[in-house]
Amino acid sequence: MVKILDRFVFFLNILACLALLLAYLSPFINPARVFFPALFGLAYPLILLSHLIFISYWLFRLKKQIFLSLVLILLGWNHLAGLSPLHTKQSKQEAACSGETQLSAMSYNVRGFGIFMDNDSSRRNLIAEEVHRQRPDILCLQEYFSKNHKGIRHIDHVQTIGMPYSAVFSSGSRSKHDGAGVATFSRYPIVKTTRIPFNTYGNAAMYNDIKIGQDTIRVFNLHLQSIRFRQENMAFMDTLRLKYSNKQIEEIRSIGLRLKIAFVNRAEQADMIANYIREAPYPVLVMGDFNDTPQSYAYRRVKKGLRDSFRRSGRGFGNTYAGKSLPSLRIDHILFGRGFESLQCHRIKTDLSDHYPVIASFCRTGRPLKTEP
Repeated sequence: MVKILDRFVFFLNILACLALLLAYLSPFINPARVFFPALFGLAYPLILLSHLIFISYWLFRLKKQIFLSLVLILLGWNHLAGLSPLHTKQSKQEAACSGETQLSAMSYNVRGFGIFMDNDSSRRNLIAEEVHRQRPDILCLQEYFSKNHKGIRHIDHVQTIGMPYSAVFSSGSRSKHDGAGVATFSRYPIVKTTRIPFNTYGNAAMYNDIKIGQDTIRVFNLHLQSIRFRQENMAFMDTLRLKYSNKQIEEIRSIGLRLKIAFVNRAEQADMIANYIREAPYPVLVMGDFNDTPQSYAYRRVKKGLRDSFRRSGRGFGNTYAGKSLPSLRIDHILFGRGFESLQCHRIKTDLSDHYPVIASFCRTGRPLKTEP
């Protein structure tokens, strides 16, 4: 009986190994060409957890099959390091970086300041208070509505917390509240703003050239393609009770189609943004809601030639999505290029949106950057 169980577990272990290999490959495969590996990249944390269970089982059984998962995890060490970095000591750069060369940046999907809720002005005030506590030099907001339901401009309120320079790009005007978009606020002058056009409604991107003393940096503010689950999709995922009814089968198809459309659109958007980043004449910061994890094609394309501030100076899992439609994932990122070194990066746990804000501090070094693999 035990031998039969071992064989069954070994068979499942083989399947999990195939799933992990697909997760490793997913960042290198454009979903527009082959879609399904992207699902394995999204599920990477769960697949990794399954391998830890297999390792525990084989360790208990004292079987050599334990090396199957161990070796595969070690082969993907670079992926694991991106999932949960460990940095416990103050960096030498942080100790040596002067106040004049330090810069802090914050990215936050504010979910429209709760514009479709009764207390949207209260939520906006609480978000502004949180930003004021963190005191970033540069603030990038996503799902930013220009006005609330009473027609009050949100920009006026945000500027009262010491960030006088701003740029706003609304992705459309289907909403009576001027449409969701992205907004960049800065303590330093914004000397140029360029909108990056997407072919889809509801998501947006732009870059802003910001003058800091005698230097100029380019800041990209991104909100890549959302999945746009329906209420029925989310209700189905909340229950997770398969009855194989026609209605449930239709929901599974709907979820799969929405995931595919989102992955494909994000890949197209990421390819476009990567070209803008490559052509930038100034040191670059890229931040925003990517709606994708580090184990994705879109993230890899945008990150090419850059570093991830959380991977460089964060610790733990750092999950930034706090909604109910998907498991908690790290889908909000702050990337940096030449001329910067990351000092600290962490998420801020607050329930004011379905995303947690991410804040990072940098030292402006002016030196070329060795990029990550």
